[in-house]
Amino acid sequence: MYTNRLIDSHDPYLLLHAHNPVDWYPWGPEALAKAKQENKPIFLSIGYSTCYWCHVAERTIYSDPEIAKLMNQWFVNIKVDREQRPDVDQIYMLATEILTRRGAWPNNLFLTPDLKPFFAGSYFPPRDDPAGGAGFPTILAALHDAWANHLQDKVLPVAGQVFQAMQRVQAEMTAGKEAPVKPGEWLRNASKALQSRIDPKSGGLGDRSGTKFPQAPSMKLLLTDYRVNHDKASLDAVTAALNAMAFGGIHDHLAGGFYRYSTEPTWSIPHFEKMLYDNAQLLRLYAEAYAATKDPVYRAVALDVGQYLRRDMMASEGGFYTAIDSEVKGVEGAAYVWTKAEIASVLGEQAAKQFLAAYDVTPMTAAGTQTGEPAADRKGLGVLRIRLPIEEALKSAGSQDAGQLLTSLSAARAQLLAHRQQRQQPARDEKILTDLAGLAIGALAYSSDILQQPEFLTSARMAAERIWALAYDPATRTLKHEIFAGHAQTDGYLQDYAMLGDGFISLYEVTKEDIWRDRAAMLVTALLRQFAHPDGALSTTLDEKNLLIPVGDSEDSDVPSGTSAALGLLLRLRDATGGSQFVAAAARIVHYLSGRLSDHPEIWPAAITVLNLHPLTDADLAAAREAAARSADDRGIGQAFRAPETSDHVRVSAVVRAGEKDDEIVVTLQIDDGYHVNANPASFDYLIPTSVAFAGLTSPGTKYPKPSRFKSAFAPEGLDVYEGTVPLVVTIPKGTIATQGELRGEVDVQACDAKICLPPSKLPLSVALQDK
Repeated sequence: MYTNRLIDSHDPYLLLHAHNPVDWYPWGPEALAKAKQENKPIFLSIGYSTCYWCHVAERTIYSDPEIAKLMNQWFVNIKVDREQRPDVDQIYMLATEILTRRGAWPNNLFLTPDLKPFFAGSYFPPRDDPAGGAGFPTILAALHDAWANHLQDKVLPVAGQVFQAMQRVQAEMTAGKEAPVKPGEWLRNASKALQSRIDPKSGGLGDRSGTKFPQAPSMKLLLTDYRVNHDKASLDAVTAALNAMAFGGIHDHLAGGFYRYSTEPTWSIPHFEKMLYDNAQLLRLYAEAYAATKDPVYRAVALDVGQYLRRDMMASEGGFYTAIDSEVKGVEGAAYVWTKAEIASVLGEQAAKQFLAAYDVTPMTAAGTQTGEPAADRKGLGVLRIRLPIEEALKSAGSQDAGQLLTSLSAARAQLLAHRQQRQQPARDEKILTDLAGLAIGALAYSSDILQQPEFLTSARMAAERIWALAYDPATRTLKHEIFAGHAQTDGYLQDYAMLGDGFISLYEVTKEDIWRDRAAMLVTALLRQFAHPDGALSTTLDEKNLLIPVGDSEDSDVPSGTSAALGLLLRLRDATGGSQFVAAAARIVHYLSGRLSDHPEIWPAAITVLNLHPLTDADLAAAREAAARSADDRGIGQAFRAPETSDHVRVSAVVRAGEKDDEIVVTLQIDDGYHVNANPASFDYLIPTSVAFAGLTSPGTKYPKPSRFKSAFAPEGLDVYEGTVPLVVTIPKGTIATQGELRGEVDVQACDAKICLPPSKLPLSVALQDK
């Protein structure tokens, strides 16, 4: 068996390629330095763990020793998980769209050692195919020849032109452009634009003859238009889409949840991967639709999705996994499809007849799938969906409405699910992405209130606590992007801070527990400190200096952009605290985006939605305009708000005391009532112990007092802590103090109360010689 350096990665998609004969590198300085040192082009392959054609490429191309030999000889080969490095994915998807006028995953590019792309494509067949084009070995040979013999006259000119086009397009898409701030007008214009794209026959947004995606942010905007402006056309568009998806094959009628998208316009034949971000947003969307309409179908579907998330996508310790694959043994949908005969064998003839009066088994041959299998191989297999038209299904099943229909067949669905679970199941991507987990936390918290499901709130809390414990570093006040096998890694992106904060503020809105509001405030403070610019622009990554071009948000997509999510978090924190500091930052962002929001509001549905549900006042916007007109350093916005921290509740002082054998420095901590600090040693490795150090004093001995025992809901086993007035005695050899004009030191300490631990502080100490 081959093993390459991806075996050392902490990412499920990279680990899938760890036994390829390809000499893969992860994205990083080692691979980039090798390309420069050896003057070799880079083969960059970007995918993700539930991507069907990524799996096909792994089996047919990267597992082939002869193809791998060519790759290793001629190229430096880099494998990237787009979910681990969304910044790299965004940059090189733009490059592929410039080079090929389309883009898909896997996204495969060839780069110069300085990261400029000169050739791109998606899946390449392993051999030449008259129908499918040149095989991968032929492409590798042609590109090697071009690099070796036509570098100056062909390769570098193309790379230069593509690079310039990328710079130009990215600058145009992300540039600030000011326009009058009119959120109400933007909402109406966006709604009209989206209404014009509705399929009047089958519901939903998209091509009336091709694929359809749920597009939850756009659906939420239409629902917001109905709530704010009472536009019946917007409500009709939303309910048509929600009904079509609920009754269609894109909905897993047995296990719950939704598949990724429909491969045809009637929502009957899906692409079968299941994504956390789709299901989190659809849970909230159906719950909001139920709140607006009281339609029992929407309640039933929301319950169904929430139970699916808790059962199939939640880690046992807390947190939510990223996705579930579409294939089993290379066959798309193998775990999910049925024949009518199999249904009859499970339910019995009479029960199957009743079930199939309401449900159809739509043949897989009714639309293209991603497998490329001959139609005969799928003969008789189909996808469960409610029969169309729905009126006939109700009549055949003898049900008065869709809610009654779903309830009447729940036992049959459970029986079929139990049988289906005996099949081999698709793989699950068990990394936890901070941003997407934030979406799920927020959705479960909100829907727990609307649907009166306390277990949803329990799951949201559990996930929030685990992610906070593993992904947030209180010492640096920074967040990690992902958790895999208990290991937090990859510096957090803008979306991570904004979306986890969104989850926390949703928990606060439902529970009124201050801990969630305070943690959301800590995240937004860190967000502004690291990503915000004085003009209102937000960076999306901390790694811009190592990337080919800067990365910025140009629109919302399947999920809210980091910019829109940050805007929503700021305004919801404003509502929760009344803090003007949040308003200033939000208003700057809105001013920076205003030209783009005015020109194409329909591509910013999340931003438009939040601005109408949590509006800024004219005074807020005027103050932001004045602030933007003044010169400010790059940290101006980040300093606008400071979350509570340890130094607010702990004070320190020190005196020098002479002894017979040794001198002593007595450091006294004054800790506010209701707060405590960790003892030394701390009860657990991940807690920060209280410690003291003085510059110029080598290895002083420190006597820490006997701790008290503290128990709370988050530490039922108890913690060793200090409370009230606490003396720490630093012992130093007699006479040492006489050599010091002034002692300077610091106390490293973290304060907590019964609910929350504040960011730690290093509290300065200064002791003059005359204090002795």
